[in-house]
Amino acid sequence: MKTPLLRLLLPALLAGSSYAQGFIQNMDISILGGGSWYRSQTIPGTNVTLSGSTGYSELINYSYQVIRSSAGNLWIEFYPTTFFNPGKSSASITGSVNFSSFAATPGVRYMVPVQSRVSLYGVTGAGFGEFEYAVVAVSNSPYVKVNSTWHGVFDFGGGIDIRLSQRWSVRSECRDFVTGRGLNGVPGRHHLVPLLGVAVHF
Repeated sequence: MKTPLLRLLLPALLAGSSYAQGFIQNMDISILGGGSWYRSQTIPGTNVTLSGSTGYSELINYSYQVIRSSAGNLWIEFYPTTFFNPGKSSASITGSVNFSSFAATPGVRYMVPVQSRVSLYGVTGAGFGEFEYAVVAVSNSPYVKVNSTWHGVFDFGGGIDIRLSQRWSVRSECRDFVTGRGLNGVPGRHHLVPLLGVAVHF
């Protein structure tokens, strides 16, 4: 009885195995980090200046592949979340500020293989984020403090993925996050973030 049953189950087991192998390449999770550099700026409506500061950013991303071809692969980035930590900035009056914020920008990634283990890619997405900005608190002795706000975000960029094995790859990219003016220690609207890290493939 066991042998006929095994013969009946074997095709299903093999089909499940081949499905799992194909499924392995359809998802990835990446963890990337890099520096953040912010220029000195003047707080709007005042003559108070903030010095530039250096800190770090990190991005955590989960993606699913929806189209695969020899020309390129299209991925959906479901919930890429980037944390900005530019560090402490000193002010020309009493007080200092330590900006921190995050942005969630779901979107798409298109990867073009240029070698068997190397792919170039472009990314774009849109979403929302919580950002901080400096203000001057009016009192007997004015001082600088931080307020926060929610704002829409659009991002775009590109990078390179180098496959080390079936499961792991090294990934480097640069993204520009475009949001409201004067947020998170940036005088304009652009938050340029270089990133380097790893991706694990399933």
